[in-house]
Order: sequence, then structure tokens, then C-alpha cells
Amino acid sequence: MASLHSSNATVQAAGVKKAAWRPSDPSASGADKPNLKKFSHGFFDPEMAAFRKLAFMILGKAAVISILVMWSCLPFYWGSVWKADRYSNKLTVRVIDRDGAAVGQSVTSGMLAQTKLRYFQSYVTEFPSDAVVAKDIVEEGAWAAIVIQPNVTANLIAARQSGNASYDGSSALQVYYTQARQESAVNSYLLPYIQLELGKVVANVSTRSIAQYLATNTGNATAVALLAQAPTTVHNSVYFTLTDIRPYDQPVAQAITLVGLIQLLIFAFVITMNNNAVREIIAPYLTNRSYLAYRIVAPLTLYSIVSFFYAMVNLPFKVDFGAKYSYHNGFFLWAFVLNLGMASLGLATEFMITIIGPKFMPFFLIPLIIANVSVVSLPHELQPWIYRYGPAMPFFNLGRTVRTIIFDTKNQIGMDIGILIAWIVVSCCTITVATWLFRRKGVNQHRKEVGEYESDETIPA
Repeated sequence: MASLHSSNATVQAAGVKKAAWRPSDPSASGADKPNLKKFSHGFFDPEMAAFRKLAFMILGKAAVISILVMWSCLPFYWGSVWKADRYSNKLTVRVIDRDGAAVGQSVTSGMLAQTKLRYFQSYVTEFPSDAVVAKDIVEEGAWAAIVIQPNVTANLIAARQSGNASYDGSSALQVYYTQARQESAVNSYLLPYIQLELGKVVANVSTRSIAQYLATNTGNATAVALLAQAPTTVHNSVYFTLTDIRPYDQPVAQAITLVGLIQLLIFAFVITMNNNAVREIIAPYLTNRSYLAYRIVAPLTLYSIVSFFYAMVNLPFKVDFGAKYSYHNGFFLWAFVLNLGMASLGLATEFMITIIGPKFMPFFLIPLIIANVSVVSLPHELQPWIYRYGPAMPFFNLGRTVRTIIFDTKNQIGMDIGILIAWIVVSCCTITVATWLFRRKGVNQHRKEVGEYESDETIPA
């Protein structure tokens, strides 16, 4: 009986407590709810008024936030490509005169006077051979190099005097560049401007040269006859040959260096959203230590698996991973760096979902994509100063690494890996701190509720 009396007292106490939470507003009672039947109403039926109001409110807020994010983020990307042509004079081009005579001096002075690109003179002693020049261009000492070959002036005069019909004026100058360094900048700005400005300069040099030769040999029928035997010494007697040291010869690379990186981020985002749904289920039952470990280990494990299968997508399309290393080593190196890249991006979203919650995560994904894409669409030389943060972004380092692996461009893989690892470490720290702070609030609330419940059990009958 004592036990029954105690149970009744507990129930009565609980009943009192529950009654305190009942709404006092009659409109909130079930009797006043609209009589709605499933699959029976039009959107504008009077019974749907409350739901219409809710729908308009939610969609209206979403539209407002979308517009704010749109105008906050999209202009940032537009700005990265807006006036690239105005910054083309930041693309550097070496001019090396190995001739030292009339042709070499005229071409050098003519190119240094051009303004579309930033031409500067380098001395022969610094670059004693074309192989050294080519290596410097690969190592990004400049975007391109114009090399005036030795004895150009003397060879031209000798060809005219001997009537050499096999003379080739295009061997007078060599232009070295690497298209794979950044194909958009090279194809849209560097090459067109070099061809335009250098073509204009060599045309003037060639015209002046033949005019001077004819003036010097006026009345010399033999010299004129020999000149007629060598027409290539008259038209385009000084010209150039373009040499692409690292051609962008794998078109499928476009899917890896930009669009593929966006997809990588989206897959990491999907993992974050799914992991959040799982965490909401198991979090109340885990200790702080177990929960923190889960938050780091679970996504990292998924990134390793998903990124490897992502890397394998390239195999059926014959991407050549053997330009810098062996094919197998190149592929597994790319898979490893891809894992780091996915972790650096995914853990950033893991941190943000702790702060803003899953409801607003799509609005964070947009600026994250734009902040990364804005610095890989063009080199920073063709962008305003604000985009100089590019080398610190995951997309930039992933793109630079894959170019080295499949095109053998400048090797900065060690730096790229270091930056990606730094992102991972920082995200692990921020996730830990944010999780502890938000979880502490929930734990304290739980302890308070448990304390109140235990206090309720002691209420006398």
C-alpha cells in the first residue's frame, strides 16, 4: 500500500507538472483545428490559409537570403575575370639577345617598347643556352621568353649575298612558353599578344633590313640577282617560332582542374549532411570524448574511400598520370592529394554545420565554391590584388598538383600538401572547440532536467 501510495503521488506530481505546460489559448486546442482531409484540398482553399501563410513565409525568407548571398558572392567571381585584359601587362616575358648585332638590337628595343605584356631584358650570361631558358620558363621564372638566336644578322646578310634559297627566317627567334601552366591565360592573353606585338616588331625589322640592303647595293646587278634567288630573305626575313614546352595536350584535364574540384566539394558536402543526420541520432548517447572522436574520424574515413573512387573516374578516360612520375606513382599520388583536398573542404563544412546548422548550409556552400573557383579560373597576375589569397585555397593547390602530375609543370607538390594539411588541422581544432561549446550547453540542460526529475520524485503525497 505504501508503494502504491508513493506511485500515485508521483503520478499526481507529474500530472501537475504536465498541466502547467498545457496551452491556455483555446485556439490552440484540437477542437479549433481546421477540418482538413488528406489529398482533398486545393492550395487556395480557405482551409489551407494557415499552411499558405507558412509556405509563403518560408519561401519568402529563402528567396531573401538567396538574393543576399547572390549579391554578396557572385560579384566576387565576376570581378575575378572582369578586367583581365587590363592586367595583361603583369605577364612577364624575357627578351634575350644572343645576336648582339643590328637585328638583335632592333628586336630587343622594339619589344621593350611594347605595353600589352611586361617585357624585360635578360643577359646571355644568365641564360647561356636555350635549354636553360626552357627550364626557367617551366620553373615559372617568367611566362614566356623570346630568344634572338646567335648570328642572326650575319646569317641573313650571308644568305642574301650568296642567294641561299633555303634560308628560313623563322629560325631567327625562338619563343618559349608553357601552355599547361594556365591554359586560359596563355591562350587568351599571352600568345595572342606575343604574336601581335612580336609580329609587328619583326615585320618592321625585316622591312628596314631589306630597304637598307637595297640602298647599299644600288646599281649592283649581281647583288640584286642573288637576292632574287633567295626570296625568303626579302619577305619575313626575320621571324619567330613558337615552342610550347609543356603543352596542354590532355583536354580531359579540364574536368579535373576546375569542374571536377567543384564536384569534389559537393561530394564532401553530401557526406557532411548525411553525417549530421547520423550524429543527431547517436549524439545524446555518446560521451564527449567518443562524440568528438566520431566527429573527426567518421568523415575522414569516408573521405578516404570516396576520394579514391573519385580518382578512379579518370582511368577510363586515359588521363596520363606519367608525365612527371611513373603512371602508377602519379595516380596514387593524385589519389592521396585528392583525399587531403576532400578532407580540407569537407571538414570546413563540418565546422560550419556546427555553427549555423543544416538549414543554412546550402548558403555557406555557395561562397565556399566561389571563393575557391575565383582564384583558379585565371592566374592572380590577371586579377585585382584582393585575389592574392589564392595560393592558400584548396582548389588552387589541388589544381597546381594535378598539373604537375599530368603535365610536368613546376613541382610545388610539397607546398600544396602542406597547405592542405594545414586546412585539415585547423578544421579539426575548430570542430573540436565548436562541438565542445555547443555540446556543453546541451549537457548542462540535460543535467538540469535530470535534477528536476529527481526532485519531482521526492515530492510528498
